[in-house]
Amino acid sequence: MDREIAPEVRRRRVVRRVVTAVIAVAAVAFFFAATIEWLRPSIRRRDLRTSRVERGTVEATLSAAGTVVPLVEQVVSSPVEARVTRIGRRAGDRVRAGDEILTLDTAATRLEVERLDQRVAQKESEDAKLRLTLEESMASLQAQLEQRKLDAEILHYTADQKTKLQSAGLVAEQEARAAQAAAKKSDIEIRQLQEALVRASRSRAADLQASETELRTVRSERTESRRQLDLAMLRADRDGVLTYVVSEEGATIRRGDVLARIADLSSFRVVATISDVHAAALAAGQRAYAKLDDGSRLSGTVASIDPRIENGVVRLYVDLDQPAHRALRNNLRVDVYVVTAVRRGVLSAQRGSLNQTDADHAFVIRGDNAVHVPVRFGLAGDDRIEIVEGLVEGDEVVISNMNDYAGVKTLRVK
Repeated sequence: MDREIAPEVRRRRVVRRVVTAVIAVAAVAFFFAATIEWLRPSIRRRDLRTSRVERGTVEATLSAAGTVVPLVEQVVSSPVEARVTRIGRRAGDRVRAGDEILTLDTAATRLEVERLDQRVAQKESEDAKLRLTLEESMASLQAQLEQRKLDAEILHYTADQKTKLQSAGLVAEQEARAAQAAAKKSDIEIRQLQEALVRASRSRAADLQASETELRTVRSERTESRRQLDLAMLRADRDGVLTYVVSEEGATIRRGDVLARIADLSSFRVVATISDVHAAALAAGQRAYAKLDDGSRLSGTVASIDPRIENGVVRLYVDLDQPAHRALRNNLRVDVYVVTAVRRGVLSAQRGSLNQTDADHAFVIRGDNAVHVPVRFGLAGDDRIEIVEGLVEGDEVVISNMNDYAGVKTLRVK
């Protein structure tokens, strides 16, 4: 016959069933929770670049490509039309003041100097001859004047005597008047000679001045020709490094052709190029800085802007505050940033990809989540960007490229 199940057994069975049901429900709940969490977008913390929003200064900049060049570079041009006979130095050689760079064939220039020497000698002879001729002419006029003065004294004395004799009735009145007329005529001749002497003196001065001018001109031509002859043996007039030298002996060159360049590699500046669309925003005197490959940042000033636009490119020259910085090298490529506007005491963050992938939103770290929030940006520099609205000081904003999470409002950070 059947026996009744003990109450303790029935209780254990009920407890077992309840526990099993609870475990099953918990397992199902955990499964669904894990599935939802697994489907939620997430990103690893180490894959994110973030920046703290801070208050400070933001500089709006225009980026340009720059090249480091010597601050001082002397261009050596050919003083004459000649042929290169010998090259004493090559590009890259260091030179000191007075070192010979190259030698030119100066036969034609020497002939020109000799011709000018002869012309100077001829002009000096002509000038001396002119001076003698003019001195003789002046001396002749002076002698005539002195002679006329003596004749005039005699005629005046004769006229006075005859006037006295005529008063005494010893000489006819007609004879006395003739003597007086002769004396007056002598006075007139003296004045004419004096005026001729003055005119001759002025003419002599003008002729001598013209002769001196011609002689001075010929001497200047000879001096210049001799200077060009001395320059034909090209020598360095400063210490430096040859960045360029004519490379072929026997090459024929024209007057004014560049033969060599001597650079002083102790100090440098930067030549930068930028698109002509930014030409209106550029001006001499603007602050600028150059970034080197080693991370150095050298500040400077825009010294000048080339007014010519070639192939849509504007060229500008930047004088550095530290032109002798140890990291500078000739022809070194650098990134140049020209500061066009400055705002101080504003909120800003490192630029990264901000305002590039999403112009009016950014992800902000809030606990274990990255929240997509609306943001309004202001001035943008090469490394920092102004935050006008949407963020507060101390916020941690994501500056990585977040294009893969476009449209996601909340992103879990693991």
